[in-house]
Amino acid sequence: MKLTYIGTAAAEAIPGLFCECSFCENARRVKGRELRRRSGAVIDNDLMIDFSPDAYTGTLSLGIRLNELRYLLFTHSHADHFCVHELEYRRTPVFCVLPEDREKLKVYGNRNIESGLKNVFGDDLSQQGFEFSFVFPYVPFHFGDYTVTPLSVIHNPPEDAYIYLIEKGGVKLLYANDSGMFPEKTFEYLKGIKLDIISLDCTLGHSPHATGHMGFSANLKVKEILVENGCVKDDTVFVSHHFSHNGLRADNPGEVDWTYENFMEMAKPHGFIMSYDGLVIEK
Repeated sequence: MKLTYIGTAAAEAIPGLFCECSFCENARRVKGRELRRRSGAVIDNDLMIDFSPDAYTGTLSLGIRLNELRYLLFTHSHADHFCVHELEYRRTPVFCVLPEDREKLKVYGNRNIESGLKNVFGDDLSQQGFEFSFVFPYVPFHFGDYTVTPLSVIHNPPEDAYIYLIEKGGVKLLYANDSGMFPEKTFEYLKGIKLDIISLDCTLGHSPHATGHMGFSANLKVKEILVENGCVKDDTVFVSHHFSHNGLRADNPGEVDWTYENFMEMAKPHGFIMSYDGLVIEK
């Protein structure tokens, strides 16, 4: 399994679109790994998780071809993850040319995703080149060589936001951004499943809170519970992901800005790495 992070920021990106805070100004000056597009990832070039406003520029810069996508998973319907109007440009022959036998793009998500697609493309999605499937929490489904299980988290009530357990070729990825502390049912479902890659929301950064999003202290708590529940192997990779400048900036006495270098230094003893745009993890 090859996991590529297309974007690693929260809704406003880093630097924030209109922001003049010290962290964003430093990112503009330093560039490199301090610049972060809106969140999304691709697995093995055929499966994309979320479609952000930066999906085009992100995949283009990384040499990933959107025309090769076969599957699209959505976590929830916030606009930084569900940029539905960009999907219009897959319509043929109006916006693109594809082989006549090209399969419809298979899209998976909750009821909010379904209604959002239909608001743009109409009720008959198949005529627009899409095949949508509503997926139920805690019920595995299959496509290609993948087995995927949506797991419920609290992020955008009353919407049932999902994180995903994604399995392929014996490798198991838990992709879990835009989530506060997992509900007990989700921890219970994962109990005993040996995970190879665990990618956790860290939007709140320094903050100890874990409502709707997590900070790094919550990442450590999730790891602790997953270890206790027998989900972690000796070579499991832990990734903190989905960052906001508001969480990474040092606003309180004794804190330092969590730039990439500072975050990695802080997180390494805890067994975490920091995601960045273009990070590739292969298992």
